[in-house]
Amino acid sequence: MDKYLLMKRIDENIHNLIKNNSPKRDLGDLIPLSIFQAVRIGILTAGCGIEAIIYNIGKDIGKSVISNYVENSPTELLENFAEILKKTKIGILGIEKIDDDEMILSLRECVSCYNAPNVGTTLCHFEAGLISGTLESKLKRHVKVTETKCCGKGDDYCEFYVKIGERRYW
Repeated sequence: MDKYLLMKRIDENIHNLIKNNSPKRDLGDLIPLSIFQAVRIGILTAGCGIEAIIYNIGKDIGKSVISNYVENSPTELLENFAEILKKTKIGILGIEKIDDDEMILSLRECVSCYNAPNVGTTLCHFEAGLISGTLESKLKRHVKVTETKCCGKGDDYCEFYVKIGERRYW
């Protein structure tokens, strides 16, 4: 499998969503949220560290794709990121706290867990990875994101604690 070709297609698709130029298909470009969530939940129940894999997929997309569409300054970066998440229907990003070395971000109507039952655990590993990868790419610092609230835990929205670490040189 050629990961480069897949990432290139993801980049094209996200670019088209951001520019309001979705691909034309008789059935439309969206699937019901319940179908997407059923697939995600099915994957999560497989276990074996799948949460880390999903996080890293999000992180790769954040670094390789999303970061191309956001500015470098922290305020503009988060504003652009919020627009992208909304246009791609991933969720509605809120900024609860910003400091030099940590942030708290909220995500409402999250694609991974919106309207999910309380299953006692967080479900939004992909979104956490997206946040991490995008911020790492732009801030050039290590970024670790932990989901602290989730519909999967009975909360009304998702909340992510973002720890910004040492500067990276790449």
